Amino acid sequence: MEFTVNRIIPGTGADRHQAEVMVNRSFAQAFLILLLLNLPLVSSGQNAVPVKTARVKDIAIYLWESAPATVVSLNDTSVAAQIKARVDGISVKVGEVVDAGSVLVRLDCTDYRIGQQQAEADIGALEARIRLAERRLERTRELERKQTASAELLDQREADLAVLQAQLRGALAQLETAQTNISRCTIRSPYRAVVTARLAAEGEFADMGTKLLEIMDIEQLEISAQVPTLDIQAVEQADEIYFEDTARRYPVNLRTVTPAVNTQTRNREVRLLFGNEQALPGAAGKLTWRDNQPHVSAKLLVRRGDDFGIFINNTGKARFHVIPGAQQGRTTPVDLPPDTVVITEGHYRLENGQPIILYNPR
Repeated sequence: MEFTVNRIIPGTGADRHQAEVMVNRSFAQAFLILLLLNLPLVSSGQNAVPVKTARVKDIAIYLWESAPATVVSLNDTSVAAQIKARVDGISVKVGEVVDAGSVLVRLDCTDYRIGQQQAEADIGALEARIRLAERRLERTRELERKQTASAELLDQREADLAVLQAQLRGALAQLETAQTNISRCTIRSPYRAVVTARLAAEGEFADMGTKLLEIMDIEQLEISAQVPTLDIQAVEQADEIYFEDTARRYPVNLRTVTPAVNTQTRNREVRLLFGNEQALPGAAGKLTWRDNQPHVSAKLLVRRGDDFGIFINNTGKARFHVIPGAQQGRTTPVDLPPDTVVITEGHYRLENGQPIILYNPR
């Protein structure tokens, strides 16, 4: 390649010729450098895009989800009279907490104690008659062996004894009934509870089934939450679950998920148990859980064709990873291994398989 330079160089002809050659070489070298700077790259880094990357485990977002929940008592019941009697006394007031076995109501037991005494008297009389019948039967058997008493008389004595023994069993049953009724004259709390309502008054006559008090178990509590069907798996796999009310947050443990879907709300009921501390029965709040599924920020999503996804570093080249169901502008769950390297900057101008240059290699 030769360049012509219109320049006057003083000196002899030979000197001028040598100078022209040197100038021509210098201009040729400068032109070649400019040409190389403007040519496209032909190396393996052709069209390489500088990017930043990070591992999935370092940028993963774990979302907190929630659902409405209520604390329910397993035992919320009315205490009713099991016998007919007058209310002699009510030992508790609304709002009081009572222990299991504490006396709640006392009923008049006069009639039932009289019934017990009558049953005991009948039993004593029958036992005496049975002893007499046994002696008569024994004498009749001796006479029958001596053939001085008929077989019909022996049968009669045996029948008389059997009737008396049956009457004794009936009297014993009446005594047991009377004793049971007497025990029902004193009504006790079946569990540790709070009195929520007083439905009867002292001096009032109570029939069988008359409601006297309402009590609520304050120890056997559960949380009932209505969780959307799509979130059930996340709740089952969550490591952290809490019940939150206006007062505080309580750690809870999953007990069961009911195997039925509410036809109106499309939710499933989830039952959970408290740990060491419990909220008050009837408290309303929400169930919150930490989703173990890693998510990536919406700013990492790009659209290529009809699919949304993210770019990952595949040995120096960008690989487009499609995320089914991903939506633009929304945090998206991913199923990539924790050490997968995701492109976090420079991904908007990438194409699948395009070379990349890392300026934060890791």
